[in-house]
Amino acid sequence: MLVNSAGKRVEYDIRTYRYHKKEHTDKAEKIKSALGAVGGTVMPMLLIAKKQKTNIFNIKYNVAEMVYVSAGSIIGGTAAGIISGKKEHKRQKVNEGVFQFMNASVPTVLTGALYLLSEKFKVLNNLTYKISATVIGLAGGMLLAAKLSNKINDPYDKVPDRKLTFKDSIANIDDALGVLVLAKVPFAEKLHIEKTLPAIYAWCGYRAGTSN
Repeated sequence: MLVNSAGKRVEYDIRTYRYHKKEHTDKAEKIKSALGAVGGTVMPMLLIAKKQKTNIFNIKYNVAEMVYVSAGSIIGGTAAGIISGKKEHKRQKVNEGVFQFMNASVPTVLTGALYLLSEKFKVLNNLTYKISATVIGLAGGMLLAAKLSNKINDPYDKVPDRKLTFKDSIANIDDALGVLVLAKVPFAEKLHIEKTLPAIYAWCGYRAGTSN
């Protein structure tokens, strides 16, 4: 159970794990965080589309593209939230922004590296290895992301680390959906999850901007 600045108890449920809020976020802060996140998403998409000689709706997402777009989204949402929100919430927004970016990028980078090994070594180029790489990339990547976030946000270990619990993993699993795109999971291809990545990353940025 959490207590906000007004002394009211806040139920520590799945929404708390997902949004990391102890207080209500006002409408203006929500709108500005959303605009910042969307703007931060679109800018790298325009650059990537130009490089790939296509439009932003047909971008081919590999590891680099996912990292660039997620970074832009989260920086945009976090910055807008800091500018429009209360000063006392600045540190929390930065911390949440770091967590959101690590959770979006580390599993993707780790999975991409594991898949690269299968391309270089024939003995690893099989279904069993790829399934294992996907599971390790997703689960191991989220654990590593939490550890890196704690190290960056609190390098001198002054406060208790943010633990990646099962609830936290489930609440933030969408951050790491890029792993399924890299894995070319059949249902992910049928649902065209790669098309939803910009929206997912923008949502990560929004959550960071509105956290408190």
